[in-house]
Amino acid sequence: MSRKMQKKFSHKKVRITSLMLAVLIFTAACALLTACNKTNQHALDTSPCYDINMEYDMDTATIAATQEILYTASDNLDCIVLHIYANSFAKDNSAIDILSAQIDKQTVEYEIYGEDRTLLKLPCALRKDDSVIMTFKYTVSLAHSDTRLGVTEQGNANLTCFYPVVAKYDGGWREDCYTQFGDPFFCDTSSFYVRLTVDEGLSVATSGKVTDTQYATKGGKDKKILEIEAENIRDFGMAVGKFESLSESVNIGGRKVEVNYFYYSDSEPAESLSRAMKSITVFSEAFGDYPHSTFTVVQSNLASAGGMEYGAFVLVSPTESRADYLDTITHETAHQWWYNAVGSDQLNSAWLDEGLTEFCTYYYYYLVGDRTMFTSAMQSISRSYSAFSALKPTVGFDGRMNRHLTTYLTEGEYVAVTYYKGALLFDTLHTLVGDKKFQAAMKCYFERNKYSIATQAELVSAFKAQGYNMESIVSGWTNDTAPLQFT
Repeated sequence: MSRKMQKKFSHKKVRITSLMLAVLIFTAACALLTACNKTNQHALDTSPCYDINMEYDMDTATIAATQEILYTASDNLDCIVLHIYANSFAKDNSAIDILSAQIDKQTVEYEIYGEDRTLLKLPCALRKDDSVIMTFKYTVSLAHSDTRLGVTEQGNANLTCFYPVVAKYDGGWREDCYTQFGDPFFCDTSSFYVRLTVDEGLSVATSGKVTDTQYATKGGKDKKILEIEAENIRDFGMAVGKFESLSESVNIGGRKVEVNYFYYSDSEPAESLSRAMKSITVFSEAFGDYPHSTFTVVQSNLASAGGMEYGAFVLVSPTESRADYLDTITHETAHQWWYNAVGSDQLNSAWLDEGLTEFCTYYYYYLVGDRTMFTSAMQSISRSYSAFSALKPTVGFDGRMNRHLTTYLTEGEYVAVTYYKGALLFDTLHTLVGDKKFQAAMKCYFERNKYSIATQAELVSAFKAQGYNMESIVSGWTNDTAPLQFT
């Protein structure tokens, strides 16, 4: 176990005792609970910690890892369920090979199940607030594919979704399988301490920051060993390969944030880096300070998506349109507020992060003073959703926004309801309350729900705190009962 993990574990009982005292204090001063500057400290104090010692072999496209997870139960449990998403990226659903599993150093049997073999169950009797350490040894075989986990056409490796991750517990374990559409990820904020061994000549782009680099020779090859620390993020991602890179710092709330851009083919890399830096700056001013010390953007092929968000780390796929590429950088940066910091149930209410993030992609232009671009973009989105919604009689188009990813008939329907309609809802709220109150409400939403899971009710509550009851309006949109006007 790393020193960071040992520190987390030793402080766990102290934290839990402090939380009990905090409940009494909060009860005595319940009026403070409605304030917009309340961060969910409980979510951080009980969040899982991941310690991963891994080696990526470029020649064989494999990962070999030993992983420890410090987990604190939020309820009385008889088992622990984890996702092993790596299996969804293999044709036979067998990308990850679990070599052993232990709980508190005792070997346990485990079950891999689910229609795509992406669920892992360990027997474990726990009482609420008990903590255990799970240890796994495993290997992962990467496919040659332009996906979230795979070796891309350029030979670079997208290393995300490779590790076992504790499933969300909400009165019961969420056993959702991987889905064809959307982002089927639902997990708690966590901290990651990763020791990565790779060939010395490879570049590594990662969530968090590299705190130490050492060099060694192994099997006749020169290797480098990186110590990586990424605390209080939703999930962990890396990319390893042949990249060029640029880095620069921005000042956010009186502290420096290092912004990194890794790329393999970009004629204007400084412009790409500048867009990421500007996006962080304007969103910090509008919604609340970016919470991490680093942010990394990686140009990487994604066959079925323009980009993909992780904790303090995003993948952005190249496009023919330069403007679209820059907008994707802004979109994925906005996810650092709406997904990474403020979590949501992406499987049942995908609009809460994707719709808001799509709105922010073009709200960026409003914030930098280009109101014409903002208005034009929202009108284009409105026309697109209008065209999709007109398909109801022929393809059974369903405009309800709170439904499971598996209920969408086509990718077009998913995009229309989640991205387009979601963006139009936030545009409507922005128009109704005005920019100043909208920013105040979103800052409130951010601070109240940072590091935890937000719902539609929390969004409505944030606007109520500014004197606007938007419950019927938001419900009318999400239930698809309100008539919508299109321009």
